[in-house]
Order: sequence, then C-alpha cells, then structure tokens
Amino acid sequence: MDFRFDANRLPPLQTLQAFSVVAATGSFTAAAEQLNLSQSAVSRQIQQLENYFGCVLFERHTRMVSITERGQTILPIVEGLLSSFKNSIEASRIGTRSITVRITPTFTRRWLLPRLSDLKQLYPDLNVNIDTAWFQKPTFGLGEVDVFITYGNGFWPGMDVIHLMKERLTPMCSPSLASSLADDDDLSSLGKQTLIHSNPRQSDWILWLQAEGAYSFQASSHQVFDTQDFALTAAASGLGVAMGDLTLFREDIEERKLVAPYSRVVETGYGYYALYPARDEARVKVRDFAKWLESTCRPDL
Repeated sequence: MDFRFDANRLPPLQTLQAFSVVAATGSFTAAAEQLNLSQSAVSRQIQQLENYFGCVLFERHTRMVSITERGQTILPIVEGLLSSFKNSIEASRIGTRSITVRITPTFTRRWLLPRLSDLKQLYPDLNVNIDTAWFQKPTFGLGEVDVFITYGNGFWPGMDVIHLMKERLTPMCSPSLASSLADDDDLSSLGKQTLIHSNPRQSDWILWLQAEGAYSFQASSHQVFDTQDFALTAAASGLGVAMGDLTLFREDIEERKLVAPYSRVVETGYGYYALYPARDEARVKVRDFAKWLESTCRPDL
C-alpha cells in the first residue's frame, strides 16, 4: 500500500486508540483485553486504520504483532492526538486537573503518601490518582498512566526521567532482635535468624553478604514477601532481619521501630525514577508534578 494522508477525512477515534494499545502490547489479544473488545474487533479497527493511512501498520505473526517502520512513524502522531484530546476534555471539566501516577506500593506508602498534602497545598487544582499496579507495563497517552515511578537503573529511551532516590541497602530488624546480634565482624548470630526477603531471588541479601565477604553464609530460615514494605513491617514485628533502604525507612529508624545493626551500607547503582514520554503534550500535562518531584527529592543526599 502507498502511504497517504487525507487531512479532510479523519479516522475514527477508536481506531487510533486501538493502534496505540496494540503498539504498546504487541498483541491483538492483549489489546482486546485492555479495551474490553473482542480480538476480531481490534483486528478490524487496525485494518480500518491501515486502509485510511494506505500502509501496513503491523506485521502479523502467530502469537504477536510487530509494528512496521511506517507504523513507528505514525505512532507518535497518533499518541499526540490522543493526549491532546484527553487534555482538552480534562481542561473543559470543573476547573481541576488530573494525572494518574503508577507507582510501586512501597514507594507510595513510605515516600509519596506522607508528602501528598504538601503537593496539594502547592497545586490545589491538581488531582493525583494513584495506581499501584507496578507489575503492568504502563500504556502512556491513553489516559491510563501519565507518570510511572519505578525501580531501575535510569535508562529508558524515549522518556523524560527524573532521578528520585538512590538505593542504599543495609539489614534492619526490631530493637529487641538487634540486641541478640553480634558486631560487624561476626555474622554467626545473623545466621541463626530468619532472613526476610522482598523478592524471591534474594538478590538484595546476596549483594550485601558478598560485600561482607560472606560467600558461604547460611541462614537458619527464610521468609519471602512481595514488597519491601511488607518485609520491613515483618522485621519491625520481630520476625527476623530484612534488607531495607535507608532512605525509604529513615523515619522508622529515627522512631526506633527499626534499627540498622550493621555499619555496611551498599549502594546498588539502582534506585527510584519517575518517567513519562519525552513529548510536549506529556510534558505539559505533568509539568507541575514533575517540578514538585524535582524540588522534593534529593537523590545525591
């Protein structure tokens, strides 16, 4: 098909939305689930849009689709149109602005929630919707997610990235349990405790123990949770010793709910970041929230 664009005849809005979601998911089936449509309906919408543009937007494979070079050229135009449409609708409502932030549960509870009132005082017309489905890949430009706050190394091509916090790990436990642990030079008493993990790979503990040179360390038992917040809450209750981030759990340490019994702190090179599409429409929508994040977070401290 030859590429053409008829400025006097716009494609239906639902076809543009389907195109954006299929591009993000790489699957007609996954896009259909997000859009609450049948797979055949999504396929028809994509075909309708391909007829409009006069080119193939996706290469069809058995279980997935891949966007073509022409599709990659059109995608930012479509996402910009969708974003502008939603921003215009939002601005026409009751004089308030709204953004959706997808964020990990631990960072939400330990950092964002205690500071939301400050943000509200600064920007009273800005509503921040919190989405903690951190395990789902965000679909930007469809009103689903505007800002994604996540854990990583800071490299996300095509995104504006704000560094919020360095990860600084050290073991943490309740004050009563800490009294039974020996000093830094002797980890034998630590081996008698339950090690609490916030991921099944136990990578945080492995990294810290390697920094201690304790390559053959064995703990008496292990307990795994799916968030760091749960793991540290269990540690504060006396269940065992968890690996915690000094910045996220600073208040718990200051209030003596938790103690850090060992002096070694490991900077992993990872941390928490806020990201959003590097496009003018997205930047305008999240500008005040991004400005507040930059002024509030001090990752170098």
